[in-house]
Amino acid sequence: MNRTMSNEIDTYGIPEDYWGALDPEAEEELKKASLSYPDKRKVLYHLSRAFEKAGAHMTVLIGMYRFYFYQSDLQKSLYWGKRCVAQAAKKLGISENWEKLTEEHRNRLRKEESPLVDLYLRAFHAVAYLLGRLGKKEEALKMLELLCQIDESKQLGAERLVGILMAEENS
Repeated sequence: MNRTMSNEIDTYGIPEDYWGALDPEAEEELKKASLSYPDKRKVLYHLSRAFEKAGAHMTVLIGMYRFYFYQSDLQKSLYWGKRCVAQAAKKLGISENWEKLTEEHRNRLRKEESPLVDLYLRAFHAVAYLLGRLGKKEEALKMLELLCQIDESKQLGAERLVGILMAEENS
């Protein structure tokens, strides 16, 4: 069955068909959150309301991730980053647990060029980065090793991050 893609693109360049349309009330809450900056309490209030309306929508998940990341709350941004990875994996039809990615899944991530694969790989890289910053270097390095195998073009900078983590470990 052929399915045509929507021409609608979300904030992150992902065709709307990947996630479905964002609930209008959630979209309004995200707009209010962006207009509430720098009042962190108000921003978080509106992000939480958006999550109540459309918690599985990637636009909302990324909004939550970014909020905590830019607040330097690495533990909470890690939580939201993992949710982004899991949601993208679900949409890709691959394992939500990166340690259980099959060779078929890895090949798909290596070869398929799509905004959804790119988002998955970038979110995966972000999670590995956060794990490293939080002192969980062993897990971060395992994730980055896998990412280096998948990202043959070296566009994501996983090898560079491995070098930084290894240098920190040896100092």
